[in-house]
Amino acid sequence: MLILGLISAVRPATSQAAVLALLRSATARRSLLTFTLTGFVVSVGIGLVVVIGFGGAQKTAGESTFAAVFDLVAGVAALGFAVGVQRGRLTRPRPRAGQGGRTAAVAERLRNASPWAAALAGVATHVPGLLYLIALNAIAAGSPSTPKALWQVGVYNALWFSLPVAALVLAIRSPAKAGMMLDSLTAFARAHEDRLIVVIFGGVGLYLSIKGIAELA
Repeated sequence: MLILGLISAVRPATSQAAVLALLRSATARRSLLTFTLTGFVVSVGIGLVVVIGFGGAQKTAGESTFAAVFDLVAGVAALGFAVGVQRGRLTRPRPRAGQGGRTAAVAERLRNASPWAAALAGVATHVPGLLYLIALNAIAAGSPSTPKALWQVGVYNALWFSLPVAALVLAIRSPAKAGMMLDSLTAFARAHEDRLIVVIFGGVGLYLSIKGIAELA
């Protein structure tokens, strides 16, 4: 779960562009705080609902069988995604110099975002994806009590939201350096986006596939 949380924080995603745009806005501190708190609370709430649902499904289907089947399916999906990106079939077209893309358009709108827009962006850029579902399945497999489930889901999300938290801290302590540091991070992520995706999803997919097959066997 901890490893998946760290991976979610550093993998290329639209949230990076949103954070960078909010950081450049005239109300950076307020917007980043709203973005982070709203997204965190909603994501934790969704995570708890999914963990409870997974727990009920495991009791119905058998804890070991359900978790193993989910790991295998998720592992195969992650491997398929990694292979698709590596072969160029799932690579998103990147805008050329002077051209805007969907991410650029979203970022432009967030530069003067209202509190409501910042809150909506925090939720929209942290919709539960494959990595989050894998982490939630791992949490549910341990049959935790509600307080323990809340703690584990909260820790995962704290790692997932570490980038906007870091941006908020930088905006408070050193606004001049904040944009430069995030610009460098974003440039690196864009330059190595496909490689990072292949390594992350390929590694996670291989691990989960082997784990699922071993548990089913």
